[in-house]
Amino acid sequence: MESSRDPTAFREFEHTGWEAASRGYDQHFARLTSETVPTLLAAAHVAKGMRVLDVCTGPGMLARAAVDLGAQVVGLDFSGKVVEIARRNVPEAEFLEGDAQALPFDAENFDAIVCGYGIIHVSDPRSAFSEMHRVLKLGGYLAASVWHAPEPTNGFGLLFGAITKHGNLDVPLPHGPDFFQFSEPAKLRAAFEESGFVDVTVAGVDQTWIMDDPFGMITAILEGGVRARGLLMAQTEAVRSAISTTIANGIKQFRSVDGSYRIPMPAFVGSGRK
Repeated sequence: MESSRDPTAFREFEHTGWEAASRGYDQHFARLTSETVPTLLAAAHVAKGMRVLDVCTGPGMLARAAVDLGAQVVGLDFSGKVVEIARRNVPEAEFLEGDAQALPFDAENFDAIVCGYGIIHVSDPRSAFSEMHRVLKLGGYLAASVWHAPEPTNGFGLLFGAITKHGNLDVPLPHGPDFFQFSEPAKLRAAFEESGFVDVTVAGVDQTWIMDDPFGMITAILEGGVRARGLLMAQTEAVRSAISTTIANGIKQFRSVDGSYRIPMPAFVGSGRK
């Protein structure tokens, strides 16, 4: 598993970014990432009466759904601003500010653990996997989601294709692990198995990001993203304009009969038992 070559700088970059982007993420991305929730909860075998940990909880979509199933939920995120939003969204759950790579819990504390797109934002994914394995009870399941790799027919493919065409991917941002290092089933499976999980499965999840405006994806990234936003903001204004126009033109192929734009944003959900 790849880790950051400068974990302190990368963590500060991510933390500062999420403190600023928390409301934008809740507004723009949550409706997309909520589509993964049913698959994640099913893969973690979440059920009534369980004690469930939601790592990198974000606005609390997974926590909300787990509470609705009757679980006792603890959500954790390293951004205080994100935790504030989660507490407002899911007052029935407990939310803590903390580090996914050093979980503030005793060993074998939770019946199930879920992590929605969080493993791609930590400086050392191996440590995060190890910590989730440590605090999970024997026989319990971890389920984690990651994005599908960029392809011409999905949203990330449009984004990175436009940046490659008009801009520069090699910009002076703190080094972080490859955002898509787990975006192939075999690699996601290997990460679980290397961390001590058994009965590992990986499932693809088809998702659609619905926009009213072909420029909506760029707006969402600039207002609710961190790493992708940093990549865009490192380009010149003229380059950003060309990137935005190229993405908008590409999104027009996904225009629906109702006038909305339905952008494919597929994901993978991996799960394993301790």
